[in-house]
Amino acid sequence: METVQQVGGGGEQVQGWQVRNGIDGSATVHGSAFQAGEMTVHQYAAPTAPVVWPVVIGRIPPKATAFQPREELRREIDAARGQYGTVVLSQVLAGGGGVGKSQLAAHYAREAIETGTDLVLWADAAEPSAVTDLYARAAVELRVPGANGEAEQDAERFLAWLAATERGWLIVLDNTTEHTPEQLWPVTSRGGRGRVIATTRHRGAASTGGDRTLIDVSTYSPAESAAYLGERLERAKCTRFLDAHAEELAEELGHLPLALAHAAAYMVNTRRSCGRYLELFRDRSRNLDAVLPARTGADGYRGPVTAALLLALDAATLEQPIGLAGPVLHLTALLDPAGHPEQLWNTEAVLHHLSAIHGRPVTANDALDALAVLHNYSLVTLTDTPNREVTLHALTARAALDTGPDAAQAGLALADALVELWPSEDYGLQGLAATLRANTDVLAGHQTINLIQRPQGIHMLLFRCGTSLVNAGLYATSMEYWGNLSAAGERFLGINHRDTLSARGNLAQSCWEAGRTDEAMSLQEQVLTDLQRHYDSHHPAVVLARNNLAATYSGAGRIEDAISLQEQVLTDLLFVLGTDHPYTLMAINNLAASYLDTGHIDNAVRLQEQVLADRQRVLGTGHPHTLMTSNNLGIVYWRAGRLDQATTMLRQAVEGLDRILGPDHPDTMLARKNMLLVAQHPQPEAAHDSSTRSPSSEAEPGSAV
Repeated sequence: METVQQVGGGGEQVQGWQVRNGIDGSATVHGSAFQAGEMTVHQYAAPTAPVVWPVVIGRIPPKATAFQPREELRREIDAARGQYGTVVLSQVLAGGGGVGKSQLAAHYAREAIETGTDLVLWADAAEPSAVTDLYARAAVELRVPGANGEAEQDAERFLAWLAATERGWLIVLDNTTEHTPEQLWPVTSRGGRGRVIATTRHRGAASTGGDRTLIDVSTYSPAESAAYLGERLERAKCTRFLDAHAEELAEELGHLPLALAHAAAYMVNTRRSCGRYLELFRDRSRNLDAVLPARTGADGYRGPVTAALLLALDAATLEQPIGLAGPVLHLTALLDPAGHPEQLWNTEAVLHHLSAIHGRPVTANDALDALAVLHNYSLVTLTDTPNREVTLHALTARAALDTGPDAAQAGLALADALVELWPSEDYGLQGLAATLRANTDVLAGHQTINLIQRPQGIHMLLFRCGTSLVNAGLYATSMEYWGNLSAAGERFLGINHRDTLSARGNLAQSCWEAGRTDEAMSLQEQVLTDLQRHYDSHHPAVVLARNNLAATYSGAGRIEDAISLQEQVLTDLLFVLGTDHPYTLMAINNLAASYLDTGHIDNAVRLQEQVLADRQRVLGTGHPHTLMTSNNLGIVYWRAGRLDQATTMLRQAVEGLDRILGPDHPDTMLARKNMLLVAQHPQPEAAHDSSTRSPSSEAEPGSAV
């Protein structure tokens, strides 16, 4: 059924309504409601070619310039492996930022590829949902039995395949945290041919549980520091800068690989020797220890590294465009260190913020030039990785935030920018969506940035992020997300605030998608009751809440209750919005699907024909919603015994959707499935009991975060 989400933070204005036009040929109504974005389950296209071994999945970081093999540390890692039969002993490389954990893991990944390991998978584990998505992708690429495009289920199937296969494999979980779910760690391997290497900043119980061996990754030895500086400067043809002060400089930098890298880059870019660089380093007028005091233990290096970073930033700020590198770095530091899209720097919100700070207009080219300067000074890294073209080390981010200006306004500007960047329909852009979700999590996690406040309410970014989780098929995760956001809304805005109610409505829709229909129904009924206390019966928020509840009633088999609500919704929409409004057409479509379920086929045919004619007139014949109406009408014709007309409608839908949305889009695949079903079962009764779902109408996403 089509359902509509109320967009939070907009008072009586409704934004982001998307229509899902999907009739399932097995004659079931599929409905879901989510605000601010179309709710479609992402499905990876099943490859048709056979698996060609070995397989590499994920992006292994490139080998660092002047990479040091660190033989002694590698002997310790290798000694920790194995001897546990079918148990996977995970080597957890633990240490602070900048010690080279990921480079060591990447070395093992490249070594595994070179020695013919059947599967090497590299996952950025900072966001558990990203690991789930990658495991699901692996399940499809490796033809794991039962893989069907449902992210969480396919991830479980992949882990089961790892336990059962006799092939050799290496899973690298880069940047795990204490919150990395236990179920994401492979635990068994048939024949003991599987291996897990993880990197983490966390040294506590989460990194030593199960069958994990913690390996402390510390700084370079003096010999390794000397070798690094020698090789790095030689590659840059700057060996003349490697003077008698090199050993002293390495000691001053604490032998930290990241600090040495920044120092070497600074020396190359500014044409300074080790002695001259050391003199500048020691003459720093700013008391960095007061800003970021040195601590004993694993974080003892942070003081000197921050000093090196800020010294490089001073030089970068003097490059063209003068004075812009600092503000750009401070914005970047608020986002996910694993990367954000380069397009962010072309958004109106970011450019307006930079212009206000800079005192003159800043263009997208200015921002990109500043990023290039920061890249040259090794303060950020520009990559070719889609959707994560701009990265920086987490230590660099923390140093910039600790010493930079107040982040509140910058954070709100970035939140607005991420909303600008977020596509209204992200189901076909799962890589971008996962990156945006990760950046939202990091941004919202900064304590100085308040995305829930009076009188503005809940920032639209949070609504977009929650809807995206549903679009990705991460229903359990989305339930937790909406539950937390609802609780936060109640705490900061009040239980009856419009955005709190919107978040609760979205929680209900996540419950519905997860198959927890009773919970969804109870929540939606309560939300409707609460809305009716504040608004009259014709208010859009009330009408949409009834629409969503009707979809749940239909999915629960309460067709008569659904029809009663749908007829009421349609009457209100005709009165408030008129006959041609997309929501009115959506309501007619839903009612037609319910009529079909109750055997009122003539009424279903009449209404679906009306929807198709109106959408062709209002939206055009090539609009995806129009094409999915052709799909819907095709199923209705099929149920009415009008086979030729059904075939024509379905063929038009498949051809148009394939052209506009692509062959792998869920709507295209649904229409193609329907066309095949009709071809195989000219009489609908032959396939009537093949599915527990009901034929379907459109499903409009519900509320918005």
